[in-house]
Order: sequence, then C-alpha cells, then structure tokens
Amino acid sequence: MKLNPRQLEAFRTVMLTGSMTVAAEALQITQPAVSRLIRDLETVLSLRLFRREGNRLIPGAEAQFLYAEVDKFYQGIERIERIAEDLVTLRTGTLRIGSMSTLGLSVVAEGVCRFARKHPEVRTSLDVRNSLGILELTSANQIDIGFVQIPSGDYPGIQAIPLPPISAVCVMQVDDVLASKEVVSLDDLHERRLISLNTNNPLQRRITSAMEARGVVGISSVETTAAHSACGMVSGGLGVAVCDPFTASYSKYPGITFRKIDQDIPFEVSMVFPSHQQRSKLASDFMRVMEGIFKSEFISMIPREAY
Repeated sequence: MKLNPRQLEAFRTVMLTGSMTVAAEALQITQPAVSRLIRDLETVLSLRLFRREGNRLIPGAEAQFLYAEVDKFYQGIERIERIAEDLVTLRTGTLRIGSMSTLGLSVVAEGVCRFARKHPEVRTSLDVRNSLGILELTSANQIDIGFVQIPSGDYPGIQAIPLPPISAVCVMQVDDVLASKEVVSLDDLHERRLISLNTNNPLQRRITSAMEARGVVGISSVETTAAHSACGMVSGGLGVAVCDPFTASYSKYPGITFRKIDQDIPFEVSMVFPSHQQRSKLASDFMRVMEGIFKSEFISMIPREAY
C-alpha cells in the first residue's frame, strides 16, 4: 500500500468542507479531479469512504477514523510551517549572549532590553563574565554572540568582528575642578589621586603607557578589576578614574560625571561568534542592535578616523 499525499490532501479537504465542489475550489482543481483522487484513495485502501444521499456527501465510520489521523499529520505540518515562519521573522527561538562585565553591566544590557522588546517571544539570556570565559563559551558553541576586550583573532573556533574603538574618558565628582572643563588634559591628572583598573586590563595598560609618555604621575589610591567599582569609588570621594565611556555613561552612582581626554586612549571591543556554525538570524539582528547603539549613542566619542 502506497498512499499519495495529494489523495490525502483531497480527502482532508472534502472532510473539512463536506463537498467535492467546495473542496475543488479550495484546492484550485476541478471537481472531477477531486472525485478521481478520492476514488483512487478508496482503491488503494480497499475501503468505501463516502456515500451519496442526494446532493450530500456522507462520510462513513472508516472515513471518520482515517480523518482523525490524517488531520493530526496536517496539523503537525502546519505547526512546522508556523515555526519555520517564526524563525524567519525572528518571532521565536533562543539567543545566548555573553559579555565581559564592563559591557554586560552597561551597553550590552541596554541592547538586550531593546532586543527583547522587539522580539518578546524569543528566549534571550545574558551571561556576564571575563573576556576569556566568553571566548571559551563561544568556542564551545554555548554562546551565539559574545563581547570581549582581549584580542581574539588567534583564539580557536572564534570569528571576531571588531567594533569601532572608542576613547577612554575621565570620571570625576561633579564639583571637581576637572568637571568645569569640556576636555580634560592628561596633564591635569598629574599628582591627582587616581583609582586605577587592574594592571592586567588592556585599557589600563594603555592608560599607564599614555601617562608615562607625557610624564604624568598620579598618586596611587585604589586598584580594582571592575570599572563600575572605580566609578563607585569616585562617587565616594577616593579620587578620579579613567575608564571606558560605556561604564561612565551608564553608571548610576550619585554625584559623578565624565569628560573626554585630550589624548586618544582606545577602548577596543570585538563581537565574537562560533566560527564552526552558521550565524543565526537572531544573532545577526542583535549585532545590528548593538552597532546601532554604538553609532547613535557613542558616535561623538569615536575617533573620526574609525569610520
């Protein structure tokens, strides 16, 4: 026995409409063609599925039982079609995002909010940890898109897309003399109490190098691994800090502000993806969300030559 899908489609449509004529219109074929498909199905099954009473088409018990099974099959097909359409239009699915804490607690969190509002049916997760941890998870295909600060070009299983470098800023209390300036000179930090990032931080190494080149010597105050902590300490009156503009901009600590620095000290970030898997539409859409945030909110902080 070999069933023809077209015969089953005609049978289901006749059962739904109760008429071969109406079924023919729904299937966009002729009524004799529908009759032939039903007749062929009855021949294959060795069953009589319908009987006529005047102009009425009456399905038998066998037809009712067969319809229940055929309808389950077509409902499954229709469900698959809906899921496929949702995947194409980004209305369903899962997006796993990973980010270094500096961005995960600021601009990436904002990106997740915008993305989730746009795609409420998508299950979105944000894993915040250090850059090396994000690279490891991305390489193992446990993250769809990640944001890291450390160089990632040579990390196995990773495809990296650099975002435009953005210059570090100086964070100070609102009543600090530096806050009265539109741009803070690196020389203004000479003999100031400085809250610095960990010496292993790539941005801190650039800050230290720039200060040494200018002969600027700060008074060491406190060292921290997190820029958010540095901003909190500035709020507490422990000194000034130089950090990335994302943390400075999104920080909610009271009584602080930030200014540009007269020297470009780049904060470099890359978006990373598993290189052994095709990028999902959801990951691509989130990438566009983040690029939009970078360009719209931080374009004034990006060196002109970066674009």
